[in-house]
Amino acid sequence: MKKLLKIMFVALILFVGVVSVQFMIKSNETTDPQKIEQSKAVPPEQLKIETMNAIAQIVLQQFIENIMLNMEIDVVDDVQNIEISLQASEFIDEDTLLKDSYNLLKEIKKVERVNDVTLKWFMNVRSKNTEALTLTFDAKTVQSIDEHSYQNLPTAAASYWKHDNVR
Repeated sequence: MKKLLKIMFVALILFVGVVSVQFMIKSNETTDPQKIEQSKAVPPEQLKIETMNAIAQIVLQQFIENIMLNMEIDVVDDVQNIEISLQASEFIDEDTLLKDSYNLLKEIKKVERVNDVTLKWFMNVRSKNTEALTLTFDAKTVQSIDEHSYQNLPTAAASYWKHDNVR
């Protein structure tokens, strides 16, 4: 009698195991393909962090005397709008700011999923930290930045603004 109970118990365990394995296999096969694609997508917060780290490294490598004041990243539909505020030294002219912007854009184009990039340059004007130059570029211009020169950045930019005191 004890042997029969043991055999029935083992058979029950095997039966439960086989049914569970079949259930797991079947549920994996019927997983919605959209859910798989969504799980491969990078969450917006992680994308922002990765981009912030990449741009911070780019700015550190590109500039010796200019400092990054602020960076804002808005993720919209899995692409990023980036705004970078930079502090220029007070003796820098427009030509130098355009060269620095050009070099920065050449590196930013390597960052994934970038839509718009806005560079805001600040400098001391009459003892006040003032926005001196602002350039905004769309994704197409950022990706084709090698086809431009720093001199034509004002015309290549989607928007361009220069303070009257910038030489």
